Amino acid sequence: MKKQLTVVLIALVGLTFYGYGQSNTADQKVGIKWSGFVKVDYMLDSHQTVTAREGHFLLFPSSDAAAGSTRANFNILAVQTRLKGAFSGPDFFGWKTSGVIEGAFFGHSNPDINGFRLRHAFVKLSNDKVDIIMGQYWHPMFVTAVFPGTYSFNTGVPFQPFSRNPQLRITTKGKVKFIAVMFSERDFASRGPIGTTSTYVRDALIPQLHAQLQFGGKSSVGGFGVNLKSMRPTLTSDNVTSTSFISYFKTKTGSTTFKLEGVYGENMSDLLSISGLAESAGGYTSNQTLSVWSELSGGKEHSEWGIFAGYTKNNGFKEAVTGAMWGLGPTIENVFRIAPRLGWKSGKMKIGTEFEYTSAQYGALAANNMDIVASGSSVSNFRVLVTAIYGF
Repeated sequence: MKKQLTVVLIALVGLTFYGYGQSNTADQKVGIKWSGFVKVDYMLDSHQTVTAREGHFLLFPSSDAAAGSTRANFNILAVQTRLKGAFSGPDFFGWKTSGVIEGAFFGHSNPDINGFRLRHAFVKLSNDKVDIIMGQYWHPMFVTAVFPGTYSFNTGVPFQPFSRNPQLRITTKGKVKFIAVMFSERDFASRGPIGTTSTYVRDALIPQLHAQLQFGGKSSVGGFGVNLKSMRPTLTSDNVTSTSFISYFKTKTGSTTFKLEGVYGENMSDLLSISGLAESAGGYTSNQTLSVWSELSGGKEHSEWGIFAGYTKNNGFKEAVTGAMWGLGPTIENVFRIAPRLGWKSGKMKIGTEFEYTSAQYGALAANNMDIVASGSSVSNFRVLVTAIYGF
């Protein structure tokens, strides 16, 4: 880890001096701008939880079937701390060029926590009509114009789709934008017979495809899109094709902002939604999920507030399950969350607190081996989060 961090820091310093030197050359116009933040989170949970990175990325409370699941726990972490380099350079055959490299110390897994992890890495070509992004960037169903502003790093998961993917993205400009994306999987991958891996999508030989229309301006924005994913669970099976749909809206009146989003889709475990894949008589079948979330937020010069609410419902499998199941909570019947927050800010510093109540209703396959029915009482977790953020 120390060797890795040393190499990263040396590279960053070298790139900075290179950028400053080249930016003074009028015919090159090469430059780099560094930004990021230091963030520390203090977390207290009333129940054991299903999470990533030692409890930092909270999904939902653990089932009470696990021994000791009702015990509380706490942690303090600064792994969300982030560094971003934004590049600019000479034109490419008349297209304006730019790029981004962004990383954090979140690691790739629990054993790798504190490890430097690639978040975004892309180049961008722009003209008056079109933007083209090539590289790793947000999944198109994580809409950067409309996403939850929670202090928790889960950013509304499992209600909000969350993933970053290697991709080719084309976005038109204007009041109505058309977004077309062709992409694969890497850090956020589908789940199946051999674990969580991008192998299923790579072996399908068909990249994921997405089309979206987005309309509006600064005060209001809305849109809808459709996503198509093909995966091959084993080399001897046929492809399993799943579709997902998204619709969203945001409007701002004065200092108050309202956001609303709905998602309906199949086999979206790669987006950290409750869903999955299972064996069926016809080969494999997908789980279907409905999610909706809303947020109201506002603030003044030195204070801000917000309240997030989300609900997701498991609508069962498309065909009867005859064997094993894989996914992220594929038999959870529903999850609900409400999370108010309050923060204070001055200069580059912000300190905030968030109270996150999440309830999960665990279930099981119904007699038809397709539907998911509730089993026992719902379980809940109450998280108190205090965060300090220094941006630069």
